[in-house]
Amino acid sequence: MLKNKVLVAFIFFSFIPFFSNAQDRRYEEWYFFTKDTTRIFVKEMKSQSKDTVIVVHGGFGANHDYMLDAIQGLENKFHFILYDQRGSLMSPAPLDKLTFQSNVSDLFELVSELKIKKVKLLCHSMGTLVGMEFARLYPELVSNLVLTGTILPKAQSSTDIFSEQMGKNLEFLANREEVKKEKSYYLAHKSQLTAKEKTEFWRISFAEANIYDISKWRLLKGGQAYYNQDASVMAESVNWNYDYRSTLNSLKATVIQGQYDFLDFNSSSLKELLKEFQLVELKMIPDAGHNSWIDEPLLFREYLVHGLTK
Repeated sequence: MLKNKVLVAFIFFSFIPFFSNAQDRRYEEWYFFTKDTTRIFVKEMKSQSKDTVIVVHGGFGANHDYMLDAIQGLENKFHFILYDQRGSLMSPAPLDKLTFQSNVSDLFELVSELKIKKVKLLCHSMGTLVGMEFARLYPELVSNLVLTGTILPKAQSSTDIFSEQMGKNLEFLANREEVKKEKSYYLAHKSQLTAKEKTEFWRISFAEANIYDISKWRLLKGGQAYYNQDASVMAESVNWNYDYRSTLNSLKATVIQGQYDFLDFNSSSLKELLKEFQLVELKMIPDAGHNSWIDEPLLFREYLVHGLTK
């Protein structure tokens, strides 16, 4: 018995260097300090490609981790840089430093740190607002801009984005029969759920708004344990009276939207806003939600490659 335990221990510890080296071959993790001394976490995917793409996650307050699935399979085609925005898990910051303007400045400092003359950006959800504002301020630094799950590029107030129609879209997504079926066990045993089951129920509720195929809810990273709700304070410092359409039209901009993105079903508002800005490509993915790469990974990847290489 003792001999078997020693053998198992030997095999386990022998493989630790292998796993460590395998991890090291995939990415490097490092930090930089901004001008206001906020520490920003960076994950740099190792690649033979010199074609650098910075990935800007959503939130505010989510972290980079969930975006790894969006770029899966493309790690050798592009040199991906992911980072946690200020206020996120790996880049903590006090509330008085959580402003939208500082968030955009952090992206500029990251580009400067990397010494990139022209950057490609992949932005998701609230991160698209960061990307669009960055492109407005520094158009000379952006070569390709891909927005997915995008905030509308024109608004007069926050209610244009977080609208009554958005509320109806979320209600529709939550009331689908397939969602009710996924929740049925948890609702029937509500008073007896374990901590793990309570988290699972929360994650299904999070997934119902973000993916259309609710059976894939376990594939959706993020949610309760990965989200700093306090960082949402950054939305208060956004100037919600903006129009980024001319900026997008002057760049190689691509918008990838799920058909059932809760912000804009069927991209109805986007189509109307962009109809006179023909250089902005709008790609819609059928039967997909806000995180469309979970619903339709192959089509998303095809559109992403197109947007980053055109």
